[in-house]
This record gives sequence, structure tokens and C-alpha cells, in this order.
Amino acid sequence: MGRTVTVIKKVTINKDINSAWVVLGKQFAEVHIWSSTFSHSKPAGDAEFPGLSFSRRITVTNRGETIHIIDMYDPESHSIAYHITKGIPSIAKTAIGLWSLEKIGPNQTTAIFEFQLDPRGILGSLLKPVIRKKLSVVADHLCEEFKFYLENGIPHHRKSEFKGFR
Repeated sequence: MGRTVTVIKKVTINKDINSAWVVLGKQFAEVHIWSSTFSHSKPAGDAEFPGLSFSRRITVTNRGETIHIIDMYDPESHSIAYHITKGIPSIAKTAIGLWSLEKIGPNQTTAIFEFQLDPRGILGSLLKPVIRKKLSVVADHLCEEFKFYLENGIPHHRKSEFKGFR
């Protein structure tokens, strides 16, 4: 069994893929609008990808500020990948995310949230089940809140009860 903890969560959304991509891709730096994990987020860095005016996002959770550097932005495949440089949990060497969309039908889309975290040291290895559980809860919330926001046009009730990273 490898060292990396991987969590992949999917959710079916009753919305067309282009509408979903606007929120997931083009508004990647505004995740705080719909996700209770983030109290604030904003774009930063020079444009490095066609169709995107920033190259990183700065977010705030109850753990403090994080910086997510965008590694891949592909509007055609509806996917965006990033790694965290600041604010990574001390138990991790690396943390990356891959968010993507797949078209099911004209008004139905699957959103896929994938997270990979490489634990640091023996303690990190021992805590892999806890890390997996926490990542899984965050991914479940992202799925639920993303779906709710797209289908209802307003943030999920959890957003008004912000508690940050769980």
C-alpha cells in the first residue's frame, strides 16, 4: 500500500456542464461563495492559462490562509488541478487537488473532486486513516454544497454556519 492518501468523490448535478464549469473552473478563486470550508478566497498571480486571469487562489479556512497554485486548467476537458503551497497541514509533505466535470446529458453533469495528500514521517503514516476520513468529509461537503449551489442558486445552509476545514 502506497504512502499517498487519495480520496475521490463524485456527485450528479442537474445542471448543464457549461454552467457547472463557470463555477468550478472560471470562478475557481471564488470558492468561498458556495463552500463552507472557506470563509474567504480571492484570485492571485499572473495569468498562465488561456481563459483564466489568475494562476493561484488564496483562501482562508479556520486553519488560516492557504495558497493553491494552479497546475492545470483545461476548459475543454472541464478540469483544474492545483497543489497547496502555504497552509498545508504539518502532517503532509504535499497536498494536491483535481476537480473535474463530466457531461451526462444536456442538463446533467457529474462533478468529481479528487484529493491526494502525501503524509510526512512515521506519524503521518500512522494517521493515514484519520487523514483519509477528514479528507473524505471535506470532499463530501464540497460535493453536496457544489450541487446545492448550482441547482438552487444560493449557498448551502452550512455556508451560513461556516466552521471552516473539518
